[in-house]
Amino acid sequence: MATQSKASSGKSSKAATPVLGRPDGAKFRPGTGLKPEAYAKVGDALGPVLADSYQLFIKTQGVHWNVAGANFFGIHKLTETQYEDLYLAIDKIAERIRALGMTAPASYTSYGKMSSIKDEESDGSPGHQVQLLMQDNGRLCETLRNAIEIAETNDDVVTADLLTARLAQHEQNAWMLQMIIS
Repeated sequence: MATQSKASSGKSSKAATPVLGRPDGAKFRPGTGLKPEAYAKVGDALGPVLADSYQLFIKTQGVHWNVAGANFFGIHKLTETQYEDLYLAIDKIAERIRALGMTAPASYTSYGKMSSIKDEESDGSPGHQVQLLMQDNGRLCETLRNAIEIAETNDDVVTADLLTARLAQHEQNAWMLQMIIS
């Protein structure tokens, strides 16, 4: 290219757009209106949301596969709807982390360290399986509320909107699961 942009040549009279380092070594020039420090703060808050979502996805799919008993069909269909929703949400959350210039965590080890949802087996009874999913949806709601607060504090309305929609979904999931075991 014969000409350089002012930003890349360093000759701009304006302050340069901040460059945030990322764990993968690439540089990120956000320029989307957030304060420079907001990208990392919000991105870091999304890590536990992604971890909890992934852990809940695995557990929900496990219940879907293994539930048995009189309520089999209802629980099987409900958990299918929930894990399919989680699958799509996981991608959106990870992509938001990337849009903020961070590397999305992508290992069972990192999820285990960040997640408030513990890897535990059910005793196999449908009631216990549903109770664990209900509790885990509640834990994810707590993680989401924390991340929403951080996003709002940092004026990241896009992330806050994404997470608020997720919070509404997990509150509904917890309610539906509660109704099964009430």
